[in-house]
Amino acid sequence: MLWLLISGFFLVCAYREVRGSLVAPPGYAVPRPIYKPYLAAVLVLAVAFAWPTLHRWYFERFLSAKATQLADERPARVHCNTLFDTMLDPAMLAAGHADPRTGRIGLQHPWCATLRAYLAHPERASTEELWSLGIFTHESMHVRGELNEARTECQAVQRNYRAARLLGVPEEIARRNARDYYEIIYKQRGRIGGMQSAYYSAECAPGGALDEHLEDSSWSGS
Repeated sequence: MLWLLISGFFLVCAYREVRGSLVAPPGYAVPRPIYKPYLAAVLVLAVAFAWPTLHRWYFERFLSAKATQLADERPARVHCNTLFDTMLDPAMLAAGHADPRTGRIGLQHPWCATLRAYLAHPERASTEELWSLGIFTHESMHVRGELNEARTECQAVQRNYRAARLLGVPEEIARRNARDYYEIIYKQRGRIGGMQSAYYSAECAPGGALDEHLEDSSWSGS
């Protein structure tokens, strides 16, 4: 919001410059001509300060629509926390959180930026970028109504391919990314144990008790 206020200040400066060319300022008989370098500078600054917030809002709307589809059309609202938001969030230590009652999903700083980076080059996704995809899918599963973390994560594992496709990732790359998440990140949870074990189940595997046999499951064809 601070950036929008600063942007608004520069827009007011631009308005005053244009208005001065149409209406004579106090003490002048005729309007003064526009000083084009000044007008260009304040307009550029207005756009520059507004862009981060507007871009984040657009990305949030995009993610909200895709999360709603993942959550079987239960309305989801994604909020990308800024650093300041994260510092004030009671759940700041969690990468993301969701409230099934409201459909609100919060993604902590900087996971939305990481997810944007993933979408920019999914063919060379880093482990951290695959995590961002998994977090988005995981929180979308909470919106569906599942509260148990192990079941939620297993549902997400099976839908990471679907999530990637909804986000615009090409089919073969989405398939590879989803499998990499399962083989590298998810299975590592079981090996690490501890707090990570709350998000892991040995039954989350093809043919396991938690296998939903989805037509577009992430491990289809494995």
